[in-house]
Amino acid sequence: MEFTKSFLKSLSDSGEDICIYSEKISNKLRDYKSKCFKPFSRTSYYFWIKNKRPIPLKVVFKIMNEKKLNKLFINSFSVRGGNRIKISEDRDLRFCYLLGLILGDGCLIHRKRGIKKNTYLIKITFRNLKDAKRIGKLIEKLFELNSSIYLGRGCFDLCIYSKPLVLILNKKYEIPIGKKYGFICVPKLIFNGKNNMKKAFLKGLFESDGNIYLHRGRKCVQLRQKSGSFLEQVRVIAHELNICFRNPYYDKANNSWVLWSSKKQLVDSFISKIIDFKIENYASVTQLDRVRPF
Repeated sequence: MEFTKSFLKSLSDSGEDICIYSEKISNKLRDYKSKCFKPFSRTSYYFWIKNKRPIPLKVVFKIMNEKKLNKLFINSFSVRGGNRIKISEDRDLRFCYLLGLILGDGCLIHRKRGIKKNTYLIKITFRNLKDAKRIGKLIEKLFELNSSIYLGRGCFDLCIYSKPLVLILNKKYEIPIGKKYGFICVPKLIFNGKNNMKKAFLKGLFESDGNIYLHRGRKCVQLRQKSGSFLEQVRVIAHELNICFRNPYYDKANNSWVLWSSKKQLVDSFISKIIDFKIENYASVTQLDRVRPF
């Protein structure tokens, strides 16, 4: 995945020792001598140019500045040389679907356990174990990360422990850490993306926060969220798919906002375009046009 220098700078400002694997930087390092990167050792330099050890961002910035590179393709991230996390193309529809799931029944968590001990994780809640296991396999395919499933109160919590992934979701895709409903928004990736990316995102969001039900003998579709502004953005991208909801309304009894319709044409359109959308048929990034890096 491609990242701009300004975005990488925002990661370095997080206080974490972020490192990367990048074939381009490994090749550029051959133009330097190991003593240019003190206090790092000659051994570290050797493994960097072989792309066998993650390169600290301070080294990356030195090369990007001197070689006048404004963006960089990165294969994977690491924190302090720890577990490697593969970065998939964000145009991959499976990733867009995952963003919808996280903004629905998921959250990013940062727990402090003492002065220097921190835990970063993504938690997504599911009603049944089968769905939790299915998304756990998706996470493994996208990022080569293992996940854990915990039994909650009438639900199952899928937890993915990864500092780099949490920081990327937070800083690149505007997903807040902690309580999210007052600050969430549809990521720019989705707003600026192709229609299939919007469909995948809405499918994930619906599976988290939506349902189809009968009301007075009529089939209805609804999406429910704490944030009215977020649902208004969802309404806009649904409208771009010719699924034209009315403005979301506030449900005082449940202290939430609702995007709802019982119009047969809209409900049928939502089912065919979103619920029945087969992500695996379109997931290859080669089928999508390039989008600008953030």
